[in-house]
Amino acid sequence: MEIPQARRDTYPERELKMHMDCPARYRHEVVEGLRGGRDDTPYVQFHRCVYRTVGWLESERQAGRNADLTAGLERLQAEWAERGPVGHGFEAYYRGAAEGMVRAMAAAIAGEVGTYDRQEWKVTLGTSSVSVTPDRVLISPEGIVRVQRNRTGKKTKSEHDQPLYALMRLGAQQRYPGKQISVETFYLASGDVVVVPPGNEDRQLKKYTDAIAAIEIGEFPTKPEQRKCPNCTFYFSCGS
Repeated sequence: MEIPQARRDTYPERELKMHMDCPARYRHEVVEGLRGGRDDTPYVQFHRCVYRTVGWLESERQAGRNADLTAGLERLQAEWAERGPVGHGFEAYYRGAAEGMVRAMAAAIAGEVGTYDRQEWKVTLGTSSVSVTPDRVLISPEGIVRVQRNRTGKKTKSEHDQPLYALMRLGAQQRYPGKQISVETFYLASGDVVVVPPGNEDRQLKKYTDAIAAIEIGEFPTKPEQRKCPNCTFYFSCGS
């Protein structure tokens, strides 16, 4: 059964990616407004503390205040006490990993010169736009725009196949016309930065426009995957 949706001027990238991965989950979460109970897992809490600390370090550096490692670890401690997996059996493991990632980011920021752009972007794509907030955007004094996606895991061969990179490149081109753009992946666990070369951008961006078209006509079929489905909040109610 199709459930047509009213056209929106702007679609959040996260929602479109959800539809790409599983249209049925999009229907459950976005159309029906259902919510699962996985937002407060220890991994999510750890991840949230790292990203909030990283964002704070950048904000402090841009404001001309102290943004060294000591300040970063102190901020992580405050975030952890409020939002971290305190008392969990693997808290020490998560905390150690978080501190390592903050060390990598503090070292990167210490060597960076320029300004940061931490605002939401609205990327024009056909007759609609897609909203996305890049994890990091650094504009060098020479005008080079570095757009980064932060990753807490290890490098994978499929990482750069994500359509998000094409969207970030297009967004940077629209926001900073005529500037040199570098799209990158920042691996927080190792501190490595990998440049993502332009690929088949049109094919990747078409995934977003296809998702928008499917949403508007109300196509939300199940997309069974043996590895992913059992971990989905809606596994027992989906019928896949």
